Amino acid sequence: MHKYSRTPAIILSLALSACSLAPEFQRPQMAMPEGWTSVPNVSLRSQPDTAPFWTALGSEELNHLIDVALAQNLDLKAALHRIDEARAQAKVVGSALYPAVDASGSAARTYKQSQNSSAAQGLGSISYEVDLWGKNRNQAASANYLADATRFDREALRLVITSDVTTFYTQVIGFNDRIRIAENNLKNAEDVLRIIEARYREGGVSGLEVSQQRVAVNSFRASLTTLTEQRTTTLNALAILLGQAPQNFAAPKAELASLKMPEVNLTPPATLLTARPDIESAEAGLRAANADIGTARAAFFPSLTLGTTASIAAGFGNPAATAVSLAANVLAPIFTGGRLTGTLENVTARQKELAAQYQKTVLTSFQEVEDALAALKSNNEQAVFSRESVKESQNAYDIAKARFNAGAIDYLTLLETQRSLYQAQDNQIVVNEGQLQAFVQLRKALGS
Repeated sequence: MHKYSRTPAIILSLALSACSLAPEFQRPQMAMPEGWTSVPNVSLRSQPDTAPFWTALGSEELNHLIDVALAQNLDLKAALHRIDEARAQAKVVGSALYPAVDASGSAARTYKQSQNSSAAQGLGSISYEVDLWGKNRNQAASANYLADATRFDREALRLVITSDVTTFYTQVIGFNDRIRIAENNLKNAEDVLRIIEARYREGGVSGLEVSQQRVAVNSFRASLTTLTEQRTTTLNALAILLGQAPQNFAAPKAELASLKMPEVNLTPPATLLTARPDIESAEAGLRAANADIGTARAAFFPSLTLGTTASIAAGFGNPAATAVSLAANVLAPIFTGGRLTGTLENVTARQKELAAQYQKTVLTSFQEVEDALAALKSNNEQAVFSRESVKESQNAYDIAKARFNAGAIDYLTLLETQRSLYQAQDNQIVVNEGQLQAFVQLRKALGS
């Protein structure tokens, strides 16, 4: 026997299932600057660069390290699992949009002296909550937006890790250069010390000059020790980024001069809204909060659940008998002690909080670009001065050493030119590092 029950109320409720009480989403209004303040001779493009920024440095060794980091970095692996978690949760929440189907069955057999009999019964049910006010769809939308935010978070983490690997790599090979310069200057200082000690034994100089040069030699040795320690700690940090134990990591042997100084291409500030994954993550979270308001509003209104039950009963040798029934249940909140109001106020406040965080994220992105541009401009200017300083310092030291060997100048003049040369050479490497690191930070701030 089949029983069907259709009422105008059910048909009307199905038509209302397209309703949604979520507010229309709008990005928070912000004053968008038209351009950048510190622009160190760079071109302005409408679209961001698509090529990975580290490839512009022209180092195959760096490219390989980046590949290793993207494959083995443990933070990235954890972030990937967080994406899987968020997507799975979105599936769980989204299941409310579909009917639930259940089935059960039973069988029995009776033994009597004169007659044996058997019987079986099956029961199936389908239930479906009609999404009258968009509650289920808003819950599913919120979960999907949160999954998107998790994916954008991983992209932001990927950008951080690739920029950190590039920065640490430039620091390591910068330390290679600085250590080489320190070793050369130490050797020169030791050579000068031997000359002064020989002159002291001959009575040509006093013990003061010997002590002063020994202090200079020890100063170079201390600087060399410090640079070696700094390179080691930087190597250890780089190894962790690559998902490797520091003990098994081979140090890069390249020099800073092997890297290219890339050209910089800028995009207008407004492009950051869709170029930076941290801004996109903030927007996805804001969209999720917007959908949560629709869910909280829908809780104030009645919910309608449709149910269908079908049963089949059969005995041994008897035809099966079936019955189907359709039912509709309406549940309306009457008194909740302020729970519904409190929930709506909570999600509304959360939405406003995330809107403020979104604005802060955008403003911070503008600041990071300006900071990187200022650093790049400063290091570019310093690079010109440092090259000239190294050239003049080397010339001064060569002249002073020749005159000292000829006895034309005193030791203090030679010592001063020696220190100036070392400082100029070391500073040039630091400035060149700063140029490359400012480029990396700029591309990171631009989101590409």
